[in-house]
Amino acid sequence: MTARLVAGPGVAVPAALAAIALAVVSWQAPLAALGAAGAAALVAVTLARADLLLLVLTAALPWEGLLAFPTETVTVVKLLGLLLFVAFVVRAAGQKETLRFPSTLLPVIALGILVGLSLVFSPDPAEGVAKTLRYLLFIMFFFLIVQLVRDRRAVLRAMRVITVSATVAAVVALVDWLQGEAGTRAGGPISDPNDFAYLLASVLPLAAFLFAQERGRRWLWGLSAIMLTGGMLATLSRGAIVGVAALAVWAIATRRIPLGGLTAGLATTGVAVLIVFAFFGPLIEERIAAKGRVASANVESRQVYWKSALGMAAERPLTGVGPDRFGDESDDSLPAGPAQAGGAGDQELVVHNSYLEILAENGVLAMIAFVAFLGGTWRLLGRARRISEAEVDVEGSRLATALQATLIVAIVSGMFLSEQLTVPFWLIGALATAVGGSELLARRPVLPSRHLVTR
Repeated sequence: MTARLVAGPGVAVPAALAAIALAVVSWQAPLAALGAAGAAALVAVTLARADLLLLVLTAALPWEGLLAFPTETVTVVKLLGLLLFVAFVVRAAGQKETLRFPSTLLPVIALGILVGLSLVFSPDPAEGVAKTLRYLLFIMFFFLIVQLVRDRRAVLRAMRVITVSATVAAVVALVDWLQGEAGTRAGGPISDPNDFAYLLASVLPLAAFLFAQERGRRWLWGLSAIMLTGGMLATLSRGAIVGVAALAVWAIATRRIPLGGLTAGLATTGVAVLIVFAFFGPLIEERIAAKGRVASANVESRQVYWKSALGMAAERPLTGVGPDRFGDESDDSLPAGPAQAGGAGDQELVVHNSYLEILAENGVLAMIAFVAFLGGTWRLLGRARRISEAEVDVEGSRLATALQATLIVAIVSGMFLSEQLTVPFWLIGALATAVGGSELLARRPVLPSRHLVTR
């Protein structure tokens, strides 16, 4: 029934009714008619092209900090997510698509259930509702990508969109930082510099893949890699830099990334640093010096946070202290000195370790579920790479390697930053199901010869 109303001759009746309604409104209130027309267009896109709406949501994610309206709770990103869910339901009802249940979906669902149980047994459930909803939103985001991104072409579209969006965000952050409007550290459209650095570092391998694969757009992806690197360095986030360093070690140790590609990556970093220092050397030295003055205090405070998180987990191993309650529990268990020196100030106190934060707030089973999700994602990508190499599918092998590289950055940086509720883990995990899904690996994709580049 739904399919008949949005396609073919059946679209005539609803279109006519909509036109009549708009005509009446236009006669009475032209501005209201313009708004109604925009809303009607949005509804039409929502019903007809869920895949396009997914790309819009993907592009909006790096800008979440600037899209906190109409309220800080009900944001543009959340509304887009709700629209995407509606679009998926309409599409599933009209086309009767078979739902996909990859192996990684089970630990993701388990994580959601365990976070919910942690909220129920929390000493203050009301305080943890917002963070629990964020978990549920990211789980829904993961589920929708799994259902809507079903082939390599869709994966590549999503990679291009997130790379371009993150690049523009990096440019904006660099401009603000160099003009002195962003304080000591660049934060871009994401308020926390660490979160912003984490996103840029995770997107870097995607830009490198696109640079190697799409020869006609190498200028674009090369510039993108430079801007992403510059933006990441401007955040002065050591956690993100450690993640990129771990990626370089993995690339050298496994020879997964050719020496030429690794050299190009190092050259990109060098170019970005030289360009910025050539024009803004004194300013950068001042920012680095300011960051260095609190560096040792930050290290000490994080060690205390990690010990505190382990202590909380030991006291409540099954359900944790409750979502978003690490800061409240720490008020009594942490000395004031390190927390203040660490720069917490009025900001939300976090563990600065994704895995320990889940362990402390949601319990050991929730942390096991999260790690199982990451391990399953790595396994899917490894399987995809091996099959692609056996079939001499160069693009497929490079794609799986690029997503593995991104996952390494996300996993390692997550040991020093609390990033379980940010884009990279969930986006890469979902795209891995499309790259490593059994239905796609059963046959070799047919690709134009110009996309096949020999090693």
